[in-house]
Amino acid sequence: MLQTTSKFAPKYLPFNKFHVAEITGIEPDFLRGSARRLAKDRESIKHTTVLNYICKALGFRGGFSSFKQTHSQELSVFMERHKLNGAGLYDPGIQDKPIQIDLAEISGRCFQSENNSPARIFTGAGVDWFDLLEAALDVSGFEVKNRFTGRKITDATEIANARRDIPMNWIVLHENKYLSLDACWTLNTLLGDQLLQYEGQQGDAQTSFVAKVYFPDYMEAEEIARDEERYQGAAEMLTRILPKLDRGWVDILRFNKNLIFVRDWTGGYDFVFPQLRKTKFNHNIHTPYLKNADVPKSDDLYHFRRWYFYEYDGWSELDRHNAERHFYAQSNQPCNYPGEEQVLRSYFLASGRYTAPSEKASLVEGFMEVTIGTKRLAVSDPISVAQFRDFMMQENEFYTRYRPCAPQQDDWRLYNQDDDIQVAPASATWYDATAFAAHVSRSRKLPVRLPTEEEWLAITHEFRSSLRLIQVDYEFLNEGRIVEKCERDEEHQFWGTRYQCDEADLPWEKTKDDVCFLRAIDFGEWLMLEGAAINSLHFGAMNLAPLHLSETHNSETEEGDKSPHWERRVSAERDRMSPRSTGAYKGMRVGFRLVYELA
Repeated sequence: MLQTTSKFAPKYLPFNKFHVAEITGIEPDFLRGSARRLAKDRESIKHTTVLNYICKALGFRGGFSSFKQTHSQELSVFMERHKLNGAGLYDPGIQDKPIQIDLAEISGRCFQSENNSPARIFTGAGVDWFDLLEAALDVSGFEVKNRFTGRKITDATEIANARRDIPMNWIVLHENKYLSLDACWTLNTLLGDQLLQYEGQQGDAQTSFVAKVYFPDYMEAEEIARDEERYQGAAEMLTRILPKLDRGWVDILRFNKNLIFVRDWTGGYDFVFPQLRKTKFNHNIHTPYLKNADVPKSDDLYHFRRWYFYEYDGWSELDRHNAERHFYAQSNQPCNYPGEEQVLRSYFLASGRYTAPSEKASLVEGFMEVTIGTKRLAVSDPISVAQFRDFMMQENEFYTRYRPCAPQQDDWRLYNQDDDIQVAPASATWYDATAFAAHVSRSRKLPVRLPTEEEWLAITHEFRSSLRLIQVDYEFLNEGRIVEKCERDEEHQFWGTRYQCDEADLPWEKTKDDVCFLRAIDFGEWLMLEGAAINSLHFGAMNLAPLHLSETHNSETEEGDKSPHWERRVSAERDRMSPRSTGAYKGMRVGFRLVYELA
């Protein structure tokens, strides 16, 4: 038996000055409670001001007193007329839904989009892949088939047996088109019309289909056209199947310009408003590993997330889609994909809609000047074992006291022992490196941070000429190793590490700008993005073997050409390590250096 939930889905309204209110209901008492529970930033705000702001954000004029009158005289009548009786939408929590649309996406489509407002939206609630297969049996000419065994389903009574199989094995066929579960996932968007119905829409109405699929520039035009045709056909099939279902659809009922009610087929309802956020903003983005005081102010991640939560007012789904297209239009490839958040940030930076905070300082002792295009950068050598030990034991006892240790995070003492080479690079977690940067920033009044991958590669660019295609095998991955495992921690059985060579045998190399690098197959450096670590020898992700150096990919090069396939390099930002690790579990060490921009 179907049951609706008793509560509304969580939703949050951002204010100016970095306040946020949780909107738990549309009744006057609920709005009073939202105002009382307001999550405040540094500045205070009056209770009545909060109430009036919430009412205005929901489309009511005249403040809270006017809202109460409108609620009793108009809103209650509207809700009764549309039979909005049960608070909360039906959602049984099905896993691997073919379609899953949430309230924030509905809010974006209805308020931030310039497209016509739909009458109904298919959210996919309560509908799994086999429900879609069963509905497809009612569409003339559609055939349900197991793509591997060839078995066909001709009657709805056979669906129960099919549910024992893997959902991905089943597809829907029609002429030369087919619809699969993975195709549904690419069509899970409100950018197109495939999940929408409009008031008075006829069966032959003009529709637009959009799939969230993106094409690197190395793909041939014919291959791209073939994929686009496939998803177009899948979308056409989906739009013929969905009307056969009652479950999964919600009606869009607009009360005013800023308040829309969403009603499902059970009579359950919820509501949306402009700038709806699904979660609160987390001001401590690295908890419990770092407190805000130990995050460098020049680290842009926090600033970007805060801007995106409080100040951004666009259609998020469209901007995320355009950001992905922009990423691949810049000749980027999946192997250097840095994550959705970084792709979005780069898109906003390129379009001028977001400006990253920028602080600069003069060159000081301990840093070398490096010019990268139009940017002048101050770059340190790797932070040494001695420097890191001083930081952990004397200079920042506050961080050392709250820092999580094993098993939550590698114990720094196992990798930076007092009998190890003190001038060699320290071995630290990403959080340790970040806390060290924050300490230097405070104590020396410098906007230091970890380098980006782009900066690191530019600083070391001259080393590329020494790299050649090789046989990436066991011998290569173990030749010239400088790190060895040592005793285990008795309590947690974590391996320690130390340098196995003498100080004079450390493989140091200097750039033309006098910046030192320790170049070995088992050593790398942390970068600015959380968990991004780059190998100091082959310049790829620390987590992977260097595929860009492998001779197995040499079929495209001219005979005798041993130049690396840099386009196949897996970036450190794409394949990240655990930021809680020092690399010891792989018999490696990960160090770090500091950079800042020069005035």
